[in-house]
Amino acid sequence: MRKMIQDELGIQKTLLQDDIALWKSGVSKKELSFRNQIRCFESDLHSDTFLEKLNSTIAHRMSSFKEVIDYYQSSPDLKDYTLDTELDRIPYRLLTSDGSRELTKSDDIRKYVQDEETEEEEVAHSLLYRAANQSIFADAIVALTSFDGLVRPQLNTGTFVDKCSITIDLHKKDPHVRATCFVNVSIPDYEGNRLSMASVLVSIYFCPSKQELRSGILHLLPLPELKDEQVFGAARSLAY
Repeated sequence: MRKMIQDELGIQKTLLQDDIALWKSGVSKKELSFRNQIRCFESDLHSDTFLEKLNSTIAHRMSSFKEVIDYYQSSPDLKDYTLDTELDRIPYRLLTSDGSRELTKSDDIRKYVQDEETEEEEVAHSLLYRAANQSIFADAIVALTSFDGLVRPQLNTGTFVDKCSITIDLHKKDPHVRATCFVNVSIPDYEGNRLSMASVLVSIYFCPSKQELRSGILHLLPLPELKDEQVFGAARSLAY
């Protein structure tokens, strides 16, 4: 009994000391928790096993091929979005059905799709054009969003898609879209700006004829760890 009382007193003393230290520092428990979470996030980003974990997460959480097909079948307007908007924003390559040309200029790609494809080819390739834009990356980003994932809602993590490139390959037996982009990950600082944490190179392969959808992260590029004052400011921003 005496030992139990002594143990309990020891625990209470430790807790009291922690509370006093916290009070003297002028930092709330909530803010201190965010400091620790930010440092844990950095530690994960620099871990040798985090990339493997993220790819495993994508494999388990990505939408099924049927769900993706259903989405693009129900979104015919995405073809016009690709041809009218995205062609002028993103570097594209289109390999023609006969394999004779590789088109990279937006006007040449529009002309080929609108004027040179047969009606049969247009129907066969429609889903590819609907998928060949930034919408193809959305599902992977959602799959990477979790408490311990790449995109952490509790840290108000933001993503910015950068340096995309899309290939529409029509000349092979199984026409497909292959898309890559850098996803930049950041958290808020105390001045209303963002602190960059890492970039990942995401790759997507979509082939309707083979009923195949593959997604993965090819490279994880963590940025140098934040300075203490940056972490303290970010934690303050998240806490209040």
